[in-house]
Amino acid sequence: MFNNKSSTGTVKFKFISLALLVLFYLGIAMVDGPVWCVDTYSYVTMDFSREPVYPLFLLGLRCLFEILHITAKPYGLPAYLTAAVIIQSLLWSFAAYYLGAFILDATRSLGNKKSLCLSAMAMLFQIGVAGINRFVANRGSMYSESLMTEALAMPLYVIFTIVLIKSIDNYAGRSICKLFALGVIICSIRKQMLIVLITWGFVSFVYHLLVKKSRNLKKFILTCILLILAYASIIFVDEVYENLDRGVFTTHIGNSKGGLDTMMYTASLEDADVFADIDSEKYPEIEDLYIKIYDACREQELMIDFAPGYELKENSNVFNSDWPAMVDHYAECYDVIGFDIVGPILQTYVLCYYPEFDDVHSMMMQDEVEGLLFKKLLKNKIGKVLNGTDKGAVYVFTANVLKAFVISNANMLPKVLIKISAVIYAVFLIVFIAVLLKKNTPIRGFTLRLMFIVMAGIAINCFITGALIFPQPRYMCYGMGLFYLALLLGIVVLIPDKRTDCK
Repeated sequence: MFNNKSSTGTVKFKFISLALLVLFYLGIAMVDGPVWCVDTYSYVTMDFSREPVYPLFLLGLRCLFEILHITAKPYGLPAYLTAAVIIQSLLWSFAAYYLGAFILDATRSLGNKKSLCLSAMAMLFQIGVAGINRFVANRGSMYSESLMTEALAMPLYVIFTIVLIKSIDNYAGRSICKLFALGVIICSIRKQMLIVLITWGFVSFVYHLLVKKSRNLKKFILTCILLILAYASIIFVDEVYENLDRGVFTTHIGNSKGGLDTMMYTASLEDADVFADIDSEKYPEIEDLYIKIYDACREQELMIDFAPGYELKENSNVFNSDWPAMVDHYAECYDVIGFDIVGPILQTYVLCYYPEFDDVHSMMMQDEVEGLLFKKLLKNKIGKVLNGTDKGAVYVFTANVLKAFVISNANMLPKVLIKISAVIYAVFLIVFIAVLLKKNTPIRGFTLRLMFIVMAGIAINCFITGALIFPQPRYMCYGMGLFYLALLLGIVVLIPDKRTDCK
């Protein structure tokens, strides 16, 4: 049992930890100031392509500062942006503290010293990921001080993961309400975060249908209902936001952009045939539109045929080619295809064939046509992949997924890190299996849940991002700190414990 002295020490530890976390995140933010990123302007201006939460977050602060008549410009930017970074930094501090407190409580059976050490390591892993982005990586700043959606989504992802791990033991009303609310908020910050709902559903499927000790069909059905309601709520929130901002009850645009960019990278001229059955009155000359986009991509060498690492053409795969070079080429082409080619061509197309539309409805029509192009090409692409006639698409997908896994726990450069990343994943898997086989060990069950849920979240993110968006660090490092924490706890479980009692 823990005595009063250790309890007092725990309180002091928590207080000091929180203070140090605030000092770290807020201190660096105050030194650097708000970091204006490439996407920041679209959030500040409430662009039609953006999800509602982050633009509303900035709008709320902007309105508050206008009411208070605060016109100062610290760091050369409006003061409300500094306030945004302060709030973001405090949220990151809380998320890291919440994780540390969670680990402290979950590992108490190991003894006071071990639990305190593990709690400290949990928080240090979060600091480490932030510190790498600020002091080592090319971006030179932490996401907590950046004016972008990751500033809110990343710490909320950590909190969501903790709540999901907790809920396995106690799948009560309070737990599932937290999961539901967090899921809706995170997905309304950025659409990529639909991965949290998929992770929740997958974890429930495993624990409530496959694991004998926790099997409960009612809980799985309840999860499915909640996921459907959460998705409907996300759409409803988006539609209400757009109605208030633009006077149209619709969702934000651009949901098909990433997918279409990916389709065009491995497209062929013959793919124009898939649009032959499209209603020509509703979508005039849609085949010609596709060919125009294709020709522009081909002319600017924005397709896989021009990628290094694709010298073997259809015979190229991740084993016989320089796949890191190919995915780098793909990443360089991705935004150029979307913003410099598809966007302007669609705008011209809609202005030509739908001149009666105002600006808002014109953008909506561009989004509709973009979605049509993507869906038809995706269906055709899946058919080709299944019958083995589009090996290039398989190569791009597997290479992107591999890159996503690598940058989820390491980096692509220097290239030795790719091999190190593979070794780390192998060690993680070995440790997980060893913990699974080890019986009657303190925190074994908790560690298995943590390792499984963290790895499931990373894997789901890698496969979805690799399929539809080009992987880059800011999309992939959500679970990095949690990954190394889970690995550490697995190793701790496997180390023989000679302690006979808690002192």
